[in-house]
Amino acid sequence: METQTAPLAIDYYDVTSEQIYIVDDHPSDMLVIQRLCESMGIPVQVFADPAIFLASISPNAIGCLIVDLMMPSLSGIELHQKLRQRNIDLTTVVVTGYADAGSCRAGFQSGVFDFIEKDFKPASFLEVIRRALSENRRVVADRRHREVKKQRLSTLTDREMDVARLLADGATLKEIGSQLGISVQTASKHRLSVFSKLDVPHEVELFRSFRDSFLRVESRHH
Repeated sequence: METQTAPLAIDYYDVTSEQIYIVDDHPSDMLVIQRLCESMGIPVQVFADPAIFLASISPNAIGCLIVDLMMPSLSGIELHQKLRQRNIDLTTVVVTGYADAGSCRAGFQSGVFDFIEKDFKPASFLEVIRRALSENRRVVADRRHREVKKQRLSTLTDREMDVARLLADGATLKEIGSQLGISVQTASKHRLSVFSKLDVPHEVELFRSFRDSFLRVESRHH
């Protein structure tokens, strides 16, 4: 008996949830950055203490983190790394008056989007933040798209998984029936169910799904 596929949320990026988070222990610097960011029309939250930021940030937060490199309790790069450890999708821009090659290298290696020196020009600063937000939208949408694909994959029965893998390998219905010991008609029914559950129109899209790794799993057995 076929089970009904549950409706799936496919809002890959909800721009209304997007925020800019500023973490800086220098009040005057933070105020300048806050005013510039508010001019973009995006909600802004400010924190003077990185520990308070970490305690309050939602695991579902999206947008941009603007953080001072040098803070007493935690560096901007260390704060970024803690977000990465929690799988929080914020794109990080580090603001610093003390940039050096070592810090920049460590930051970029850990996934920091960009560094900005504190004597920045407002227009240049805003351009970096716009690019960071654009990158965040791309990253978050891509991750959520993969999550939806995995959710769809989990709705396949064992037999449908076998059929899906063979279809993606280019097998015909007759070949699938022969390999799985089922009739061509039954293979055809499974094919239709696979396409419906995975929301793919034809074998080409199914192959792309395999290529993108969301179906690269071992076939489950009865």
